[in-house]
Amino acid sequence: MAIGFRFLFLLPFIITATTSATVTPYLSPEPPYNLSSLLNTLGFHLISVAATISTNGTTTIFSPTDVSLRSCPYCSLPLLLLEHSVAGLYPFRLLTTLASGTRIQTLASTPSAPLCLTLTKSNSNTTLFVGGVQITRPDLFNDGNLIIHGIQGFISHLSPFSCQIERMTSLSFPSRPVYMPPPSTAMRGLLKEAVYHLRIGGYTVVALLIQQNLDLLSQLNGVTIFAVNDAGVFVDDGHTFVSSFRFHVVPNRRLTAVQLINLPADSVLLTMVPGESLVVTVAGGGGPLSPMRINNVRITITDVVVNQGIVIHGVAAPLVRVHRTPNGCWPDLTEGFS
Repeated sequence: MAIGFRFLFLLPFIITATTSATVTPYLSPEPPYNLSSLLNTLGFHLISVAATISTNGTTTIFSPTDVSLRSCPYCSLPLLLLEHSVAGLYPFRLLTTLASGTRIQTLASTPSAPLCLTLTKSNSNTTLFVGGVQITRPDLFNDGNLIIHGIQGFISHLSPFSCQIERMTSLSFPSRPVYMPPPSTAMRGLLKEAVYHLRIGGYTVVALLIQQNLDLLSQLNGVTIFAVNDAGVFVDDGHTFVSSFRFHVVPNRRLTAVQLINLPADSVLLTMVPGESLVVTVAGGGGPLSPMRINNVRITITDVVVNQGIVIHGVAAPLVRVHRTPNGCWPDLTEGFS
């Protein structure tokens, strides 16, 4: 009877112990993930369709928004996803500690053709960009195996020259300082990257002119070019852009759209033609009814190409030489203007 009583007394504890041993706590799914479903759940509907990459290893994805992808209708979504994915874990906190200009090799790389994303920062270091596109939704997903950041901006395929400056593979930090190439070598790589984007963006003639002047431009510490697109070169007097290309080049100044628009009227920009300069005849900020003009020629589009070494802005026609007078800037008698 005593044994039976003890058994009855211990029975609730035995049942409780047995039940506890069979309960399985919820765990997040182990990799490989259904990456397509995960991206779709996070709001990246368009890129999720192309999500076939393996995530068996640690991976960081910089996922473009649907709006961003619409800026590149000719782009291959599977390739874009690979170009915006890197091996290793790069939480936003780590990205903020990396130097601006750091290049990280992507999963789209092959042994013969590496492709890299370039990390850049705002002046305050609070805004980060990869491949020129802002990280707007950092650390959307991070489980220790996969990190997903949301990015938004103009999307394009990476240049085949995107790794030719400094390159850093995933978390392979060198034990000695990274070799920094001479300025001319770095600038040459940036110019070649610009040439690639110009060719696919309707500025083939400008791309050829940059290649023709590559040795000279490579010696500069930054450059701004006012460019006529292919359609403009082959109409009216557009062909004069070719013969006067250096007059459209501002050496050793890298003027982004914001900096250009903030220049006051009558600002002077030296060109690569000795003794000749450009002048801001109408300052920016006037809206579509009063667009910015350089040498009386309208700026049609800013930041056609932007990287660490070069900025290119579109103009409506070749720039003309002007004479500055107390009553404004007037064109040469031998030239017209648009």
